Amino acid sequence: MKKRVFIVALLATFATANTVSIQDMKWTEDFETLVNLSSQAENSLAGIDQNNNGVRDDVEYFIDQKFSNKPFQKAMFTQAAQTMQKIITLPKVGHIKEHQKLDHDLLMLYTCRDYILYKFEDTQIEKEMQAKIAFKGKVLNTSKRLHAYIDHKKVLPYHFDELSDHELEKEKIACVKQYNKYQKSETQRISLAK
Repeated sequence: MKKRVFIVALLATFATANTVSIQDMKWTEDFETLVNLSSQAENSLAGIDQNNNGVRDDVEYFIDQKFSNKPFQKAMFTQAAQTMQKIITLPKVGHIKEHQKLDHDLLMLYTCRDYILYKFEDTQIEKEMQAKIAFKGKVLNTSKRLHAYIDHKKVLPYHFDELSDHELEKEKIACVKQYNKYQKSETQRISLAK
């Protein structure tokens, strides 16, 4: 709450200052800086999530900016951020099944996103793979968060997530259905905008 009041007061100061007009400011850059500073203000695993959607504010801003014109990828990375946030904030002595489920969910999100890119979307696969690395770097941006993720990986049994061909086919079909849903809603949004 104090951080929110500080940001509002800071913005009010900018807006009323005689030497700086609102039109002259680069609001997106200033806001990004404020969000990043605010999100790192707590030296914690959780960081700050003011809208309580399970995604840290700095990560949410990164996703919104990076994938603003790619709704399917935006949804995939938002779900991945929520899953990674759960992973890094699990108690050290968490139940092994919970670790396995979260790791499986994360793997399926990444696999679905990559499959869709290769099959339908992008010709710049290398650039898109770099975007995934940048996303992981943003989520695991402190040594505490990185070590929490490594600790999670250490408790997973070797080869716990091997899927049969039938299970892989089911995952692929579900992924394509989800992608088609986003494509349909995006097509409708564009036609309504015209």
